[in-house]
Parts: sequence; C-alpha cells; structure tokens
Amino acid sequence: MIRHFTTLSLLALVASCTTNTAQTPKLAYDSSRNPDMLAPDLYPSGAVAEKEPVVRYGRYTLVSTLPDSGQRDLMAQIIDISIPANMHPNVRDAMQYVVDRSGYTLCSPETGHVNILYTRPLPAAQYKLGPMTLRNTLQVLAGPAWQVKVDEVNRQVCYVLRPGYQLPDSPQLAKTQVALTNTLSTPASAVANTSNNTVVVAAVPSAAPITGTSTVVANLGNVPPPKPVSTPAAPAKDGSIARPAVRPVSVPASVGSSTSASNNAAATKPASTVQTAPKPLAQTWSATTGSTLRQTVEAWAATANWKLIWKADDLDYPIDAPLRFEGSFEEAIKQIFPLYDGAPRSFVVDGSSSPIQRVIYIAERKQ
Repeated sequence: MIRHFTTLSLLALVASCTTNTAQTPKLAYDSSRNPDMLAPDLYPSGAVAEKEPVVRYGRYTLVSTLPDSGQRDLMAQIIDISIPANMHPNVRDAMQYVVDRSGYTLCSPETGHVNILYTRPLPAAQYKLGPMTLRNTLQVLAGPAWQVKVDEVNRQVCYVLRPGYQLPDSPQLAKTQVALTNTLSTPASAVANTSNNTVVVAAVPSAAPITGTSTVVANLGNVPPPKPVSTPAAPAKDGSIARPAVRPVSVPASVGSSTSASNNAAATKPASTVQTAPKPLAQTWSATTGSTLRQTVEAWAATANWKLIWKADDLDYPIDAPLRFEGSFEEAIKQIFPLYDGAPRSFVVDGSSSPIQRVIYIAERKQ
C-alpha cells in the first residue's frame, strides 16, 4: 500500500514539471504604446472650488481664510463718517469725503451735467452717513434723480441723469455770456440797469481822493470871475443918462490868494513839469466755472474786507460761464446779482459802508 502511494506521488510531480514553461521577462517601457493617464483623476470636471480651510490661531480660535465681502467687492465697503459742519460742504465735498481711501475717484465737474449735482448744498440730514455700504452711500448722496455710474477699469464714480428727469432751465447762462463780453465796454450803471427788477445796494461809493491844496486851487482857478453888479440906469431931468453905479463884489481872501497863487505858479512853472495824480488802477473781480454764486461773493467780500451775511442758506446758483468785472467791490456786486433776476428765486441785496464796519446783506426776494 505504501509503495503504491509513493508511485502516484512521483508521477504527479513529473507531470507538473513538464507542464510549466519558462516565461519571458516583460520590458519596463514599451515605446509602441501611448503613456497611460494618471489614475485616479482629480479633475474629471475641471477645477472645482472646495470649502476654504480655516487657520487655528491660539488654542481655541479658528479663523477663516476667505476674503470678506468688502475685499471682494469694493462697493460693499462699510462707510461710517461724520462730515464737519464748519466745512459748509456741497454735495461734491461730501462725495469726495466718502470716496477718500476707498480706491475710487470722482469724475471731473466738466463731465456732462454732473456739476449741477456737485454744486448743490449738502442737506443737513446727510452730514452723518453710515454705517452703510459704499454703494448705498453714493446713491443716497445723489438722490433719486441721478444714477451712479461706476467705471471699474479706472475705478471712477460718475453720475448720469435718470430717464424721466429734465435738466433745469438756465436762463442766466446767455445773460452771463452777454455780460462777460460787454463788461469792459459798458459802464457799471448800464449793466446794473439791464434788468426790470432793480437790485438796490445801499453802499456809499468811495469818494475821489483829495491830493492836497493843489486840487482845490485848480478847481477854483477854473471858476470864472464874478460879474460886477450894476443898478439900472435912470434918465436925468435934463434928458441925459447917467452912468450906472458899479458895486464891487467881495471875494474871499482865501479864494483870491489861492487863485493868484495858482496863476503865479502856473506862469512860473513850465508846462512840461506839471504832473497830474495817476489814476488808480481798477480792481478785477472774477468768477470761475464750477464755483457757485455764494462762494464767489464770499471770496470777493474777504478780499475787499467786507462782512457778508447770507440769510437764505439754500439759495445759491452755479456759475455756468466765467465772469469778470472791473471796478470796486460795490460795482462788482451791482453787476453780478442782476444776472440772476430772471431765476426762479432772485435776490435782495442791501448793505452799509462806514469807517467802522462794512456789511453786505443777501436775502431772497419775496415774490
């Protein structure tokens, strides 16, 4: 039995050895095939944003690495400012105050009709702005008539008029241009009376300077001598006419002496050496485009040393064309305010001039 089992084992071993064939070794890289794609593929549908990780600060603090909304969208910045009341700001001043350090700039006042919005006085309700986003702050300052236009390439903010709103009439534009061309050739009194409504400036005009005794002497020297006073001639009894009696007219000694002195001085002094007092140069008062009437008059008053009292704070008009006047401060005031008599709200100008104080008073004309 044992011999039979051993024989079967040997036969099985020989059969297994004869069926196994030697395998040829495989090459490490086959140049006839394309390189295999890396598996598994991490981007089967392209790059997909995943949840941003958090960073641990300290033992119990986790901080997100996501940028906040104000960094992704600059118009979503939070604005919380208070504009100083002593600035007397207009809308452009407030907008400049808001966009400061925000990354944006305002467009130029010459862009379209945006200067109409820029020169409006800032309402008292908007001196405190925020906390709100920059997007909402710029729209609140503009109001419902103007739409915010943002140029993200240049990061510039501008405003356009919304559909359905109409630009205000500007009747004084043509008048100011005519006044500008006629200022140098038309006297101040003629310019001041071009309007039907008369603006009264109760200011005492400056008197011509007195250069001394020579001016008085010259004026008295041009006065013709007084004619002698004679009584009517009456016929005598014999028919002859007697000569009328001539009564000399007394002349004050000062006048006579000054007249004779001036005549003697003129006779002894050559004509070439007689000098007249130089005429004082006329002052120039200008108003630039982009400013307002109140800003212009305030600057003029400060230059002329006058105190300005502007009663109607909400009454002001933009300067649509450059203006230039010559003369004194009172003459410039008489020429500029009549240009706005045709406006919906006109002015009443009053003032007083004294050696102690010079005041000009601006109020709204009651319709």
